[in-house]
Amino acid sequence: EKVADALCRERDALRVQLESLKDERARVSRVEGFEERFKEGVSIEYLRNVLIKYIETQDHAKLIPVFHTLLDFTPQEKQRLEAASRRLDATWNKPVSSFFSFQ
Repeated sequence: EKVADALCRERDALRVQLESLKDERARVSRVEGFEERFKEGVSIEYLRNVLIKYIETQDHAKLIPVFHTLLDFTPQEKQRLEAASRRLDATWNKPVSSFFSFQ
């Protein structure tokens, strides 16, 4: 009977610990979620500004590493962006007369 009582007390103590651990896990998850949302918010604002700068300027090559870092591009995606940037830069550098064909 003493052993059964001791086991019941231990079981009850373990239940209390389990509930405490569940509460702690929930708090940690909430904090991590807030941290992640904060980081995303900062990154989104920064990304927005970089994108505007990319569109406004002709010097795209300097901004590609920023996009690469922010968006975690694969090496293949980075190469595609660099190739597209070179094509776009070549278009920007063409003389205006090359866009018109006068016959």
